Amino acid sequence: MERGGEVPGAAGLGWTVHPLREEPWPKSAALGGVVAGVAAVAALSFEGVEYGLLSLGVLLASLSSYFCPTHYQLDEAGVQVRHLGRSRQRPWAQFCRIDRCREGVFLSPFARPSRLDSFRGCLLRSPRDPERVRHFAQRHVGPAAP
Repeated sequence: MERGGEVPGAAGLGWTVHPLREEPWPKSAALGGVVAGVAAVAALSFEGVEYGLLSLGVLLASLSSYFCPTHYQLDEAGVQVRHLGRSRQRPWAQFCRIDRCREGVFLSPFARPSRLDSFRGCLLRSPRDPERVRHFAQRHVGPAAP
């Protein structure tokens, strides 16, 4: 698969997003510095290296979508998202609404915006051509919300 881009498949789309490689290096370096700094402050303030390592692990886990690549596959069956060896597959029938956002395309199981969108929906990060992804998803979900 092409890094950061979309690769058309026989019956779908597939692409990989890796923000660490795609974002400007000063932004990534600043993020790494903040993570290391917070871990150092935790180690010093709690007077234990283990607390620093624990905070480092928690921060790296919560930011894993930035530091590690995520693979997306859209086909006739639905959406598959693979990240850190974990694969999540969802059928198109689970989605009722498509929204275009700054990061890509958001698929929601709710017909109207809801507070639960961020918990139940699926964000398809698409840095190169989000309109192509939205168009493919729209064929399976229906018309997009305004």
